[in-house]
Amino acid sequence: MNVSVNMSAVPAHPLTANHPTPVAVTDEELVRRLKSGDMQAGQVLVERHFQPLIRYLQRLTDSEHAAEELHQQTWVSVLEHIDRFDPRATAGGFKAWLFRIATNKANDLWRSRGRERTAKEGLKLVADGEFRDAGAAIESTEQVLKLRRAIEQLPEAQKQVLLMRYYGGLKFVEIAAMLGCPLNTALGRMHKAVLKLREVMGES
Repeated sequence: MNVSVNMSAVPAHPLTANHPTPVAVTDEELVRRLKSGDMQAGQVLVERHFQPLIRYLQRLTDSEHAAEELHQQTWVSVLEHIDRFDPRATAGGFKAWLFRIATNKANDLWRSRGRERTAKEGLKLVADGEFRDAGAAIESTEQVLKLRRAIEQLPEAQKQVLLMRYYGGLKFVEIAAMLGCPLNTALGRMHKAVLKLREVMGES
């Protein structure tokens, strides 16, 4: 059953609502209600996750305006595809699923802005200390784009941690909390992603 989407149901600043956000009800229960057509449950989800999600998007985009647009797009996508969410099959639960959608929306934005932005972000990533052994000499746009393609080919769990860490500027404890996984799991995913990228870029 698809839930109809009303853009007005996804305000840019939902925390200005006049009622408090219930905290006793789990995300999974709210999702169940939303799937049944209870849009108020959807509003509670928006309010509950507004602050961490908007901060994440602001860090990704360096723009409050772009972050608000992506926030809207993310929740529209959530409402359109809520029937696909299965808490039993999604590591990290609803929050991880939500942030994965937001990350994908940000990726779409970067692609739409063209290769110049992609190159800048790639150079920023390569310049980080974790990649100096593999990428200190990377200067050409072709190599930067190769790195970008390599990132896109990482397993979803590894790519998500990588993007949150380098594009979002989040700490690993924040990433673990957002994904609902142990800190060691987030660190392990990052380690595997770095090794894979070093391997790919070492071929250049």
